[in-house]
Amino acid sequence: MTINPQNAVMASMRLYEAETSIADIAARHALDVADVIDFSLNVNPFGPPASAVEAACAALGCSHLYPDLRFAALRSALAERHGVSPESLFFGAGLDDVIKLIVHAWTSDGDTVLVHLPTFPRYELEARLRGCKVGCVAGEAPEKTDIAGMHAALRAGGIAMTFVCSPNNPTGEKIPREAVAGLARAAGQGLLVVDEALLDPAEDGAVPLLARHANLVVLRTFSKYFGLAGTRVGYAIAAPELVRAAEVGRPPFNLARASIAAACAVLDDAAFLDRCRATFAEERAWFAAQISGIPGARIRGSNANMVLLDVDMAPGEAAQRLAAQGIVVADASSFRGMENYRALRVSLRGRADNKKLLAAIRGIFSETREDRGKD
Repeated sequence: MTINPQNAVMASMRLYEAETSIADIAARHALDVADVIDFSLNVNPFGPPASAVEAACAALGCSHLYPDLRFAALRSALAERHGVSPESLFFGAGLDDVIKLIVHAWTSDGDTVLVHLPTFPRYELEARLRGCKVGCVAGEAPEKTDIAGMHAALRAGGIAMTFVCSPNNPTGEKIPREAVAGLARAAGQGLLVVDEALLDPAEDGAVPLLARHANLVVLRTFSKYFGLAGTRVGYAIAAPELVRAAEVGRPPFNLARASIAAACAVLDDAAFLDRCRATFAEERAWFAAQISGIPGARIRGSNANMVLLDVDMAPGEAAQRLAAQGIVVADASSFRGMENYRALRVSLRGRADNKKLLAAIRGIFSETREDRGKD
């Protein structure tokens, strides 16, 4: 079997989201699955609100029927929420699905897609699967996107689509709205896709720029603050003509009835979002204060309940030592652009779990210092 260079590059890409399994880790370290705590995937640790669960359960009674082809109720609610035309909304089974569909709809074989590093790896993967070339811009430090470098790449021309992640995964960096507007102008006839999956839903983000930049696309999801990662609901907001082109390739009924019902319900649950927002802020501040007292660990970046943590040991080793104690974290070196940094990405949970995480981190560095003292 022959593997062409494009496939070889894709085969070498590390898909961080597929590298951890609670069941596998429990079996590997002879732990009870119930005793393993997952800090590796960025989800809402408090689960979905009761309103969403009730709405989803009610919708299951009609599971023998296909959902509305246009997702009218959800489309109308989101159009009103964002102040956009209903025809500006494009839906997918989570943002992974949305990214795949828009890359296939709006680029052609041989086009160039621009990304900054480090960032969510799905942009590059889907572009390469489409047959696109990928240009990468990396700054001097991973927590700061090289906006000037992206402008230089766009000025050189030939970029069909540019991806920007804000807040960025895994660094938490938020790119100012004026910087996004500048990139949209620099993109010219190319598209600028701004992934706001990690943005607080109460914030407008780049949405107000859509009225002035026809080449701008904004991505949102119900997986993070809304607590609906398992229902797989993501969407793009873009010019109606772009949406119409993407609709040709969208599988019909690609959102389940229960998912639509849960998403509609959570949009009306402001109290749930307020509680999550306050808890995320409180836990992040507490964790930052506690981690500052541990030699060998420091915060490089954060957003909501996500923290990028520098560590004074190989991140793979640190992740394995923590896993042995039932603490699962993400090895941030799996992100392109982070290979030369010793960092872990953790998604904080409630106080009791976060205390266990902190104790485990403190423990592995105490062990390291003791081992050094024996040499």
